[in-house]
This record gives sequence, C-alpha cells and structure tokens, in this order.
Amino acid sequence: MTLATSFLGLQLQSPLLIASGPASHDVNQVALAEEQHIGAIVLKTVCSDKYDHMRYWPRPRYKLLDWDKQISGRSKYFTLYSYEQGYSGTLLDYWDFIRACKDHATVPIVGSIFADIADDWKELALKVQESGADAVELDISSPHRPGSLDFETTFVAAIDAVVKALRIPVLVKLGAGPDVIHQCKAAERCGASAVTLCNRIRGFDVDIETQQPILHGYYAGVGGPWAKYYTFRHVAEAAQSIKIPISATGGATSAEDIIKYVLLGASTVQILSVIMVNGWESIAQIHADLAAYMQRKGIHSLEEIRGKALKTMILPEDIVRWSGEPKTGARNVWKPVDDHGHS
Repeated sequence: MTLATSFLGLQLQSPLLIASGPASHDVNQVALAEEQHIGAIVLKTVCSDKYDHMRYWPRPRYKLLDWDKQISGRSKYFTLYSYEQGYSGTLLDYWDFIRACKDHATVPIVGSIFADIADDWKELALKVQESGADAVELDISSPHRPGSLDFETTFVAAIDAVVKALRIPVLVKLGAGPDVIHQCKAAERCGASAVTLCNRIRGFDVDIETQQPILHGYYAGVGGPWAKYYTFRHVAEAAQSIKIPISATGGATSAEDIIKYVLLGASTVQILSVIMVNGWESIAQIHADLAAYMQRKGIHSLEEIRGKALKTMILPEDIVRWSGEPKTGARNVWKPVDDHGHS
C-alpha cells in the first residue's frame, strides 16, 4: 500500500499539496510541510510590479465565521474570511525564495504568479523556471484580482504565452462558476499541463452592531469545508470533459474529503484552511486516515479508485422517478382523513 502519486511527471510521496497561501510564504513553513511528508508545495502567489500594492496586507486580515470549534470531529463548520493578497516581498525576493526552497526541500516546489498582460505572465513564469521551480501555477482566478480582467481576451493569451515559453509543467488555477468547464477546455487547448479546481470565491460580510463591513472594509476571499460540494461537482464535470490532470482544492479538511476528490477524478488535492485552523499536524492525521481507509478497502494505490464514482453516475433522463400517483394494484395506499379521523 502506498500514498505515492505521479503528477505532471513528478513523483510525489503523497497526493496532498500545500495550496498557495499563508502556509507557503517562507522557507520555515516549507520545512514544516516536509516534516509532515507533504507531496508538493505551491508557494504563495507573487504579483507583477504593476500590482506591487498587493504586497502590502491590512491588519487584521483573517476572521473565522460560523465556527463551531469542533474541527477535530465530523463537525467541521467554518468560513475562512481573508484579505491576504500577494507575496509580501519584491520579485527579486521571490526568486531568492524559490531558490532557497529548492536548496532545502526534497519535495517538488511549484511557483505561483499573477499578472495581467501576456508578456508579464511570460516574464514572471520564465523567472520561476530559471529560479529552479518544478512547475508554475497561473493564479488567474484569485478573489483579490483587480479590475475586470476577462478570461477570453486576457487569460487565454497569457496561458498560451506561458505554455509556449516554458519547459516545466504549467497549472492553471480556475475559479468556481458557470464557465469553469469552458475555461478548463480552453486551458487544455492552450497546452496547460493541469488545472487546479477551484479557487476561493469573493465574498462579503458586515458587523450588525457597527453596521459596517468587517475587517478591512472591502470584499474578501471566502473558503471552508462548505466549499467542497461545489468543487466536487466541478471536478466531476472536468474529469469527464478534459484529459489533463486535475489538482482539486477547496474545503478538504479530512481523509474522507481527499478520497471523495480522488473518486471524482482528481490526481492531487491542495489543502490550506485546515492547516490554518487546526495546525500542521492535521496533515499527519489525514495521511493516517487515508492509509487506514486503503487498508480496510484493500486498495494498494489511490490510482485504483481514481474516477471510480463517475462510472456509476446517473444521467438525468435515467433517474428513477416517482410521479406521486399510486401504482395499479398497490396496497396500503395512503388516504386522506377528515377531522374526525375517518378516511
């Protein structure tokens, strides 16, 4: 039995990846992730110089909403509301960060970048490759991205330019929504190595006592265990629509969530919120529970069950339905009663 996973030509010791964010912002965190035998690490997203204002974060920048304070059990309800934006250093700092990670880490390191015009995406991606990263993730769906950048006119050109320029794998991180499968197909046509589904969505919350928006006073990224259900759907749809691998992300806090993502066709699963809320040791617990499940079910490799749940999905027209009318000859048919209890 093994948790080892092949992804984008990289041999990973686990299907778990650290998602880009506050748990992958410095070399010390990379060391902590390695201690937990993580599969790979997607570093905090760096922004082009045009968006250098996104390197400065407000304080405070996190708030747990609807938290039941019982994350260790089956009751795991919370929303992570946050406004942490790009990597806080300069571009030169980021290239040094990648090199330092590669000098100290034994697991694959994935750079993460954000820009707007295709030339800037290409320049950043080339520097990620030059700095030694094993892959690059294009964060085109960040809930904090500025303006109204359009997928068709902005991001397709960016994906195409990056893929043509690089020799390392290119992941495209997409957001949930009605266009996500169309975008998956477009990324595949451009030659992307994989897609990451799905980024956090943009949300909003207010304090009814002060009657003002909470924290920084603007929209924020929202995520948490509830997010897995719409991502399950998107992963299932994508797995049946594209041939390139899927790295799932969103709401995974337990081995059960990881297994579900794999059953729906994901190759890897990126986690973050569970680490921020429950600590780094949550990774070891997920690994232990994954191993226990595999042993109980007689599974030698997760590859054996990848996409298995899709094979028994029912088409809408094939769903067994009941009209509500009693069948001919049916017995014990319910009958209405009057106020006196007589039928």
